[in-house]
Amino acid sequence: MTLHWRDLTSARRTRLPAVRGAVARERLLAALDARVLLVTAPAGYGKTTALAGAATGRPGPVAWLTLDGDDADPLVLAASLSLAVQALPGGARPGDALGAGASPRRVAGLVADVLDSCGALLVLDEAQVLSGSAGTEVLGGLLAPGEGRLALLSRTTLELPELARLEVSGDAARLSAAELAFTPGEIAALFAAQGLTLTGAEVRTAHAVTEGWPIAARFLAQAAAQGRVTLADLADLEGGDAPLGTLFTYLAQEVLGPLDPALRGLLTRSSVFEELIPALLEDALDEPRARTLLETLAGSGTFLTRAGEDTYRAHPLLRAHLRGLLPPAEAREIAARGAAFFERTGRLRRALAAHLLAGNTARAAALLAGRGGVWLAQGRVTLVDRSLARLPRADWTPALHALAGDALRLASRYDEARAEYARAGALERALGEVRLALDTVQPALAWGPLDAAAALVSEDGPDPQGAAELRRLRAENLLNAGQLAGAVALEPELRGGARYALRSGDLDAALARAQALADGETGGARAAQNHREGLLLASFVHAARGEVQEAAACARRGLTEGERLESPFVQALALARLGHAQQAAGEFAAARESYGAALRQAQPVAGRLRVEPLMGLAALAGRAGDVARAQSLTAEARGQTGGDSYMAGLLILTSALGLAQGPQAAHAIPGLREAAALFGVCGDAFGQAAATLALFALDAGPADQAAGAVAAYPFLLGLPSLLAPVATRAGRAALLARLGEAHPGARGPLTGAARLLGYAAVPDPADTPGFEVRVQVLGRVSVTREDGRVREWGRAKARDLLALLAVHPAGLPREAAQEALFPDADPGVGERNFRVTLHALGQVLEEGARSGVFLERGDWLRLRPGADLHVDVATAWARLGQAAGTPGRLDALLELPPALADVELEDVAREAERYAAALPEALAAEADVALALARPDRAALAAGRALSLDPAHEPAARALMRAQHALGRGAAAGRVYAALTEALADLGLKPLPDTQALWQALSGARA
Repeated sequence: MTLHWRDLTSARRTRLPAVRGAVARERLLAALDARVLLVTAPAGYGKTTALAGAATGRPGPVAWLTLDGDDADPLVLAASLSLAVQALPGGARPGDALGAGASPRRVAGLVADVLDSCGALLVLDEAQVLSGSAGTEVLGGLLAPGEGRLALLSRTTLELPELARLEVSGDAARLSAAELAFTPGEIAALFAAQGLTLTGAEVRTAHAVTEGWPIAARFLAQAAAQGRVTLADLADLEGGDAPLGTLFTYLAQEVLGPLDPALRGLLTRSSVFEELIPALLEDALDEPRARTLLETLAGSGTFLTRAGEDTYRAHPLLRAHLRGLLPPAEAREIAARGAAFFERTGRLRRALAAHLLAGNTARAAALLAGRGGVWLAQGRVTLVDRSLARLPRADWTPALHALAGDALRLASRYDEARAEYARAGALERALGEVRLALDTVQPALAWGPLDAAAALVSEDGPDPQGAAELRRLRAENLLNAGQLAGAVALEPELRGGARYALRSGDLDAALARAQALADGETGGARAAQNHREGLLLASFVHAARGEVQEAAACARRGLTEGERLESPFVQALALARLGHAQQAAGEFAAARESYGAALRQAQPVAGRLRVEPLMGLAALAGRAGDVARAQSLTAEARGQTGGDSYMAGLLILTSALGLAQGPQAAHAIPGLREAAALFGVCGDAFGQAAATLALFALDAGPADQAAGAVAAYPFLLGLPSLLAPVATRAGRAALLARLGEAHPGARGPLTGAARLLGYAAVPDPADTPGFEVRVQVLGRVSVTREDGRVREWGRAKARDLLALLAVHPAGLPREAAQEALFPDADPGVGERNFRVTLHALGQVLEEGARSGVFLERGDWLRLRPGADLHVDVATAWARLGQAAGTPGRLDALLELPPALADVELEDVAREAERYAAALPEALAAEADVALALARPDRAALAAGRALSLDPAHEPAARALMRAQHALGRGAAAGRVYAALTEALADLGLKPLPDTQALWQALSGARA
């Protein structure tokens, strides 16, 4: 009896695995954009779960096949593949061909065609069973070009020549264990699915102990939900017996059980050490075969990973489990021998950990006291903090209390730090108090400790370096207090710092220096620098200069860095700086949220951190007209400035500017005058300039000083500075025009601000209405004011007149416009109707502005586009007129509406025809440029958009065919040619010889 091909396989293996409680992993969906995806990772890395979840989240059909050992037989594999796709459109073809005697590779090719025709994804799980078998030949048949997707999940690396070729062409991608590992956010979601909401610290602990290993993270989440494990107890796996309970007993049963006794013994005894090197194990374990055994364990891919040349490490949870199996006395003996080895070889950090495990507390205390300061300077705050926690308090010396204070201070735990400094020596206690005041920018709190320290340190004493350090700390406190002259007199080098440049008003130098600091900040081990963080300084300077996107980007990067450093101080400050960027950009609701988050983060850290978010909220309250709340918030913030005159000036200025931009602007004047005086004492030229300009805007200050402020800092009017006197661009333009009129002699120096606003020179007040208007003719005809209100049409004909003027940018005679709108009316009636229509259009465009600012009337009619009036069709033609390949042109063309509004005027209809022809032509030209630059993805985007506008556009079709072929999508290129042929046939045409020849060449190359 002949077997049917279905009898060779099992439908059970073609079912998509049920995913229950899986974490949504959106980042993995992007990997499915690759035509072929190879996922390689050992067991326990969640390949099946991740791909099953991602597959169900992608658009389009999905087929699944879990391979087994029988699929090494090509015939069985062909049957399995046929069964997997049979439910897809056209999916019966591979099985029919197999039943008719087709070869397995031919069947695989038909499976590829099924996937291509419907854009389906086929996932092959457990693909490692095909390694080294004849089944890999069949697998090659699935890799033909097309729209279908293939994902291969394997525990070991698959070596296929076709895969290597596809990787080179960009059609194949790989995911490894590193990409499959859970991120901190995904671990938080995993615990949330178990009903547990983790704090940020708990998320970091869970991620650290599992290192993102999916199966370990899932076991941990389940155990924590059942109360068998507490995350706080796992924060320090090195500190002794980890309370894992039965959480990872599967390691012994499933992983360690089959292991060779010699390997298991080495793995267990070496679990005392975080990093393993052959020389260490030869010495501490008396194991001469250490190198060979380590290489064997690392080669398995499960037990050890390489951490450098000649260095290996085990997963933290595996180490903790194994260390729990060692008798305590044996563990201490091994640790003591390891500590001696580490000290001999100069590995003092490893020596400290080993001494602590061995119970050698006296030696550990001495090492920590001698090296702790160096480790803190290197950013190893957690190392010092945990090492101190393992050391019995009875062994602590005053020096260790001082060290503990430094570690707690760097972790923004200021009250705890103060308590530790209190138990240090007299000098260390005083210096600790000074550094606390410096870190939290509370100069008033530093003067007493500085004097106390000075009484203990003499310039002529035995410690001249200590005297120099004390002088530097005093100078920095003077800088924090806003006493710049005194600061640089004591320590001239401060003049070269970013904070000095900022507080003296040299914003260019401040930004350059802050960016130089920021370049070395992100990543790596370091301690948080709190208010000295370069990224956050750069964010504030960008916001002050009106560079709002850059300000927000720096703040967000600073927030990420603060989270990495686990510094609540940096995080709170970053949120406040993000709020400043958002407020400057006019995103007031978002700014309010950021300021609120900053306040919540700052609450348990330091009162000084509340100043900036309170300052921002005060400004927002002033803008909204809530004078009482603005003043209350300002007073609350001022009580937290800690003797910093500069910060007091900035607070009062920012709050007053909020009032100045609200409905009760007169309330701002006293604050602006006080801020100017404070900045004058501090020596901040920029702060004085901002206050002076704002006073002029309220008719409370001289024009000559305001003009000097704008000449020195043109962005105060030219860009949306956080400290600008007016929020909107058009409002700032009107203020510039008023300033130029009030002080004609300054019009030349004010040109820089005018150009930033979009004018060639300082405009006249009559030409700056104080608001912007946007005219839309593409898609529909509308007029939108700056406040977002869409203007209503007084007369329908006013809408038609606007469209007519928009398509005549140079204008047209009044008689021609009247004839176009009222072609059949008597002259008198037509003239009267046109006059009413023209008046109605003027009301829509110019309500609240001088007549003629946007609409020229008289014998010649014309829209006056410029900085305050924007006409979308004019912008579109400017883009269409650029050369193909101009940076940004393609993206702009892709965003353009497909057609002009439907207006029954002959001139508008002609313009619509011209636009409808020009847009696909420009897109096709961009596609050709993209192809020449080897960017087929961009070419496909441009040509596809062109064909959606004109299905019979042959140049676009040819470009799209070439792009699809370059992307390995031969079937898609065929569909483009077929669609073009059909579109041309509707017009009574057929493809040009060039197009036919291109398709023959492409299809021949594919065959």
